[in-house]
Amino acid sequence: GENRFLPPQPVAPWTDPYVADRHADTAPQGPEPVDGTPVTPAFAPPDYVEAGDDCLALNIWAPEDAEGLPVMVWLHGGGWQSGSGSCAIYDGTNLASRGDVVVVTINHRLGAHGLTDFSRILGGKWGESDNLSVKDMVAALEWVQGNIAGFGGNPDTVTIFGESGGGWKVNTLLGVPSARGLFHRAIVQSGPLTRFHTPEAADDIARKMLGALGISTEAPEALNDVTMEQVLEAERAVQADLGGMMSGAPGFPSGFWPVIDGDFITRHVYDPDTAPAGSDVPVMVGHTGTEFTLFMLQDEAAYNLDAAGLETRVMGMFGEDNGPWLLETYRRDFPDYEPSALWFRLFSDYMMGTLSNEVLDVRARSANAPVYAYRFNWMTPIMDGKLYSPHTIEIPFVFDNATTDAGVIMTGGGDEVAALAETVSEAWVQFAKTGVPSAPGLPDWPAYDTEARQAMHLDLESTVAPYIDPRAESLFRGLLWAQAGLDN
Repeated sequence: GENRFLPPQPVAPWTDPYVADRHADTAPQGPEPVDGTPVTPAFAPPDYVEAGDDCLALNIWAPEDAEGLPVMVWLHGGGWQSGSGSCAIYDGTNLASRGDVVVVTINHRLGAHGLTDFSRILGGKWGESDNLSVKDMVAALEWVQGNIAGFGGNPDTVTIFGESGGGWKVNTLLGVPSARGLFHRAIVQSGPLTRFHTPEAADDIARKMLGALGISTEAPEALNDVTMEQVLEAERAVQADLGGMMSGAPGFPSGFWPVIDGDFITRHVYDPDTAPAGSDVPVMVGHTGTEFTLFMLQDEAAYNLDAAGLETRVMGMFGEDNGPWLLETYRRDFPDYEPSALWFRLFSDYMMGTLSNEVLDVRARSANAPVYAYRFNWMTPIMDGKLYSPHTIEIPFVFDNATTDAGVIMTGGGDEVAALAETVSEAWVQFAKTGVPSAPGLPDWPAYDTEARQAMHLDLESTVAPYIDPRAESLFRGLLWAQAGLDN
């Protein structure tokens, strides 16, 4: 109704017991961007969960008799358009019980429901319709501040963490002035984001949404009567017109995206330096070894390359001047990788790692708190091992769910998997507790700096090495920034 494109409203207090033994509706949405992959079943919410308007909710897991424990608030993946805090792989039971932390997952508005900004072209009652998805997250963090002590959590030690689109959201909140002080550490998993939409770009999308809904600026009251299904249908039409959610490089503004509105979001989060709102928050940033094995399943040849096929692809993408030394560099650094694994490692570093490295570099130069880097290199045996280290694969390890029913779908299970999950989840918990990641069996984890550029490479035997080879990263950045129309 009239609240559809308005900021979230405070929940009304209650006095009778509230039965919280079921997940709420998830936000209205289309299909997952990576729907139909070998890992998709691990991200299913309970069968009874449906998409609906009554979706602003959170889930809490706490150890019995918890008191004053660090709080870890998870922001789900799915870009800005899909996903849920109720996915099976996000179940917080194991992480809370083994880590002595309180785990929270949240739902918030997505896509056109959450990121259509009518504030400038309509004004009036829609004058605060900008960045609603992010305003929902801030409202959830405010709720945590006011209420989490009742569940045994410490509101002064809150960590936000998220993967893929959830990592975008973590970075976004680091640039939101009103979110300052609502969290105290941040972890970005495979979700680099440096920039927001301009008002002009957001206004163009808002006009396209009105057109798809058949509503004029002279009679905007009709927005009060549109249904969830009509908004989703209009969203699909606008996305098709814009070229799809992933029309640009991951982490660059495209489609339904937060906007610099001059009030709630006042500037880019990492361009040219770290936004003051999150400058004093310790941050951990990383991504998996071969992110794009999950996104390129239609390219069957890429998973069965020989040496000649690898060279053809690298030369074709990076040219005769750069191809030979790139191949030499990656073969030197990953001597045990087969040709397809090397291709996906190189391509993933180019398309996603470069932006993560940009976040690391900017924070290392201009933030007031340390930043730590990781790469998750463990390779899953599912799909005959051809996924290598795909997008999302660290999630079951972070939640210590690698041997649950959902986790086995992604990892295959086993004792080595369980041991690595114990190590990784402990490192995340220690970062939440202290601001420094560590775990028994890991080497000392150095803070990232722009000289040594060191990261923890997580595997059955973890090592410290550069996040990406510096010469390769410099080439990738130049190409990617040129593609985005930015000065390098």
